[in-house]
Amino acid sequence: MTEAKLTRTAIVDAAITLAGADGLDAVSMRRLADRLEVGTMSLYRHVANKDELIAAMTDEVAARHPYPDPTGQGWTWRDRVRIAAEIDWMLYQRYPWILLTFAVPRYSFGPQGLASLAWLVEGLRELDVSAREATTMAFSVWNYISGASLPVVGGALLAEKRTATDDANGLRDLLDGKPSSPVPPALADLNGAGVSDLTSEDLLFLGLEALCDGFAVRATRRSPTESTP
Repeated sequence: MTEAKLTRTAIVDAAITLAGADGLDAVSMRRLADRLEVGTMSLYRHVANKDELIAAMTDEVAARHPYPDPTGQGWTWRDRVRIAAEIDWMLYQRYPWILLTFAVPRYSFGPQGLASLAWLVEGLRELDVSAREATTMAFSVWNYISGASLPVVGGALLAEKRTATDDANGLRDLLDGKPSSPVPPALADLNGAGVSDLTSEDLLFLGLEALCDGFAVRATRRSPTESTP
């Protein structure tokens, strides 16, 4: 690509591709310039610094996979929470690095990030809570989804290569009835109980359902006036 044809969009696209191949730490202005076959300084005419680049990458990925238009769908607030979880779960596996950037407000709250928050808050306000309370609930949902996703994408974030023994761990040994260390009394009943058939995704939605149940109970204990700071 010639410097005359270089665009901000091309830079962001190249950075997303590079992060997908080699991780977020691999994204640098020098490596991007090499990939785009332009001078490093030419990038700064379009992107001020790496922080701005990462924010643009994060917003672009979110924009490619937005929460869907709820118009005419008849979704409840619980439906919106589940849809958000389905989309974010997919995003974290497709772009593991975005688990990190979504966690940093200066990266995650560009135009698309704010639109996603508004989408979730709009649904949660069906609980008859204030915008502030609904926003707190939205953050709780996002925090839960990212935490539940971390065990699934953690290996990619650490740039580890999977091996046949990657799933071996002390809990699995305990459930298999072959504890590799002394068993804490509170876990004694798990010795030999067998590994659950539930997948990581199953566990995600079970926990999300419990979180939503908590929101519903919390909302009945507060009036909109009480929840307004």
